[in-house]
Amino acid sequence: MSVKMTHLRALKEVAERGSIRAASRSMGISQPALTRSIKDLENQMGVSLLERNSHGISLTVYGEYFLNHAKLILKELELAQDGIRQQLEKFNGSVSIGMGGSVALSILPQVAAWFRKDFPEARMYIYEEQVDALLNSLRNGELDFCINTANPEMHNGEFDFEALFTLDYAIFARKDHPLVTASTLNQLENQNWILPITRSGYHQKILHMLKESGLNPEVSFYINNISGAIELMKKTDCLSVLPRVLNQSEQNDHAIVPLNIGLSLPPAVYYIVCRKNRPLPPLVQKLIHLFRVQSQTRKRSSVT
Repeated sequence: MSVKMTHLRALKEVAERGSIRAASRSMGISQPALTRSIKDLENQMGVSLLERNSHGISLTVYGEYFLNHAKLILKELELAQDGIRQQLEKFNGSVSIGMGGSVALSILPQVAAWFRKDFPEARMYIYEEQVDALLNSLRNGELDFCINTANPEMHNGEFDFEALFTLDYAIFARKDHPLVTASTLNQLENQNWILPITRSGYHQKILHMLKESGLNPEVSFYINNISGAIELMKKTDCLSVLPRVLNQSEQNDHAIVPLNIGLSLPPAVYYIVCRKNRPLPPLVQKLIHLFRVQSQTRKRSSVT
């Protein structure tokens, strides 16, 4: 007997629901049928995938390992079905995309407007996170693609990278901050900072750059949401590294401003990141094309 999709779905449901009873109800099958399905799968693998304890049913070490692969297989099947459905129904379906707040503030609004106009029946799921979390979601098949500042040299064997656009960054403070007129980096010594939770990407690069320049930022708040960072800065004396586009954003309302210190931060390069050797559904390809168009439009407008 070969492993079937019903076996994979059975294991996934039991793992997520925590009991045979809840999983069988979710799948609309009897408990004995679900138990047989799990037993068949364990026989195929030659190991126990589930174990009972005082809290119910949990995965064994083998079960944890197998479930990760099962989820990927089920997600790939879902994407394949969605891709075919998109072609049959003239691009109806859904796209899951991940990005940082900077992308959401800069090029996403116009792209989303075009996408809605061209594909009114389609749905776009937008997840705002930092680099590490986005790459993990992409790796697990939870995202179709993401746009972030990941270093291609660190992940080139696993993902495909396409440079999309750049954003200029600066050190920001609230408009009535005691150091709002600071002109040197040394004046920012002993200040508190707000930074995203990340071990890679642009902010990690800037943090290293600040330390090399003699500044050792004391981080008081770690937050992955730009809106939240702005609100914290309004109420505190904390500094942060944010995109200059915020200076023209209605969301900011000029409550925070960039500091004109003698340090020019390098621009952040944003990439379209996809899993290697994985065909993209038609709707995803259309959305990526719209991001390219808007990126080129931004470049032309910045030159004129």
